[in-house]
Parts: sequence; C-alpha cells; structure tokens
Amino acid sequence: MISIASMICRYRGAVRSRAARMALAAGSAAVLVSLPQAALAQTQTVCGAEVKEEIVKALASVEAAPDEVKARLHKELYAKYQVCTDDAKFVPASFFEAARQCGAVVSNLGSLFFEEMSCAGYDPQRRTFAAPIKIKQTFGFGPAPLPGSREYVLHCVADNTGTLQPVGRDSVHLANSIGNKPPTWQFAAIVNASENLQTIYPMTGQTRRAKSILSWALPPTSCDFTPIWGNALNYRIRLDQ
Repeated sequence: MISIASMICRYRGAVRSRAARMALAAGSAAVLVSLPQAALAQTQTVCGAEVKEEIVKALASVEAAPDEVKARLHKELYAKYQVCTDDAKFVPASFFEAARQCGAVVSNLGSLFFEEMSCAGYDPQRRTFAAPIKIKQTFGFGPAPLPGSREYVLHCVADNTGTLQPVGRDSVHLANSIGNKPPTWQFAAIVNASENLQTIYPMTGQTRRAKSILSWALPPTSCDFTPIWGNALNYRIRLDQ
C-alpha cells in the first residue's frame, strides 16, 4: 500500500516537473486565452483549459487517497492557481443582473469563463437546496466520461446571531463535451441540509440570510470561501411549513 507521505512526494515531484510549462499558463504574467467574439459574452480568460486539465490530473492521482491527503492537495492547488481569479474583471454586467433578477447579490467572485451560478433556492419542506449551474465551454472539465471533474456547491444559512453556518454541501459530476453541440448546458446541484440544522428550524415562516458558493474542482472549505472558478450568491430564504 502506498503511504500518505509517498503519495504527497509523488504529486510534488510531478508538479515540479511541470512547473516550467505551467508558468506560462498560471503565472502572474499569464497570457490571456481568447475565443471568437461571437462565441460568448466573455471572450478571454487568464487561465486556459490546459490549467484546468492539469488540475484534473492532479486530483485523479489522489482519488483513492485518504481525506487528509486530498485536503492537502486542494490547499496546494488553491494557493498555486489563485491568479486565475483575475478573470473576475471580465465578468459581464449581465451576470450581476441575472443574479439580481433571482433576488441574489453576487460575492466571492472567481472566474466565470467556464461555469457560473446566477440563482439558488431552498425547499424548506424537503430541507433541500437547488443550484442551477450554467456550463459555458465544451472543454476544461476533464476527459469524458471519466475522470471528468466536479462542480461543488456549499450552502450556508445565518444562525440567530447572524453568523453564516454551513448547512449542506454536495457536487455534480461533468466532463468535456462529446460531439460538436455548442454550449450552454444547465446542470444542477441538489443538496440536502444536513449540518447546523438549528439554522433552518423552526419552520414558522421566518426569513433567514443564505449564501451559496459554487466552486469547480476544489470544495469550498467555509462560508467565506472565494472560489477560483465559480462564485457565491447571497439571498434570503423563508422557513415555511
């Protein structure tokens, strides 16, 4: 059986061997990758599909590893590729308007070149959140059908003191598109509340502040998490019977 230490060493060695060519894609002087103007409202990205494919490979290499190894790798990848959040400057005004139409305010904004979440809602009777995720590119999600990658969503609800607490988290799997059909596609993460249930009881019609965070590949670690790829929405829910 491969030890945790050896798995970490293997991953670090692989990262070092790729450092030179990855610097062009994810360094502070990253070259913008562009699409034809007619393709999408946002036509350029700081970190192209090759960066995301490298992340998919790194995550696949520890798929069977203990949770602590995965968490350590997630932390390393987050630190390494934070520069990709510079894409936030290219997000069109139409996205903020779409969130506003859903009764939400955008925060914790990362890159939305590949995916975005402009709406989220809560079913209090089923204790279930629903978060539609718009997939905007045919690439950048890993080989199809496997390993592909995951779109993670964390939902938080404010407690009696107004502090946001995590109440549910889950993900939806996807991969690069097969065939020539163009985007967009609508995925959805359906998440049952299973943590800090005191924040969603009693169901007496009271309203609560809620926050939902979309993050590609790297699971959100807290209600303050800013994704590299994805965004957060702030909105209100009502706890009806």
